[in-house]
Amino acid sequence: MLYRLGNHTAAEDLTSEVFAQMLTSIGRYEDRGLPFGAWLFRIARARLVDYWRATKRRETHTTSLSEEAEALLVSDGPPVEGQDYQHLVQALDYLTEAEREIILLRFASELDNQNIAMVVQSNPNAVKSMMYRALRKLREILIQQDQFYDSDSEGR
Repeated sequence: MLYRLGNHTAAEDLTSEVFAQMLTSIGRYEDRGLPFGAWLFRIARARLVDYWRATKRRETHTTSLSEEAEALLVSDGPPVEGQDYQHLVQALDYLTEAEREIILLRFASELDNQNIAMVVQSNPNAVKSMMYRALRKLREILIQQDQFYDSDSEGR
């Protein structure tokens, strides 16, 4: 929520709404062999869409992320430091909303394609294809950024 909204207060409010809705809906939850977390992400996604509709802010406004959001984005891997982290956040801004969402679900939330498909209401093969294209696009953006910053530092 924090990454998607860029606002601590709104992210905290929506997160509490997600958990409140989870508690009121837990009786209707059916175990279909998928992790409970995937069901929870669907609730979170729906609340976020509702929020954007209510505030008429359909575009994602990203800002400089907090340390908490950074930890989620780059969890359990080698830390992305300083400028590299900023370059990654900038590169993510060039992706579409759908591309950002599946990348964050995969790498920040560590969901597999089947669980991502459940969250975004798609099928695993479509998610796999979209993930491939999104990662290829992200890689190209990062390469272009590296070339830009390398040529910029040579000009100094």
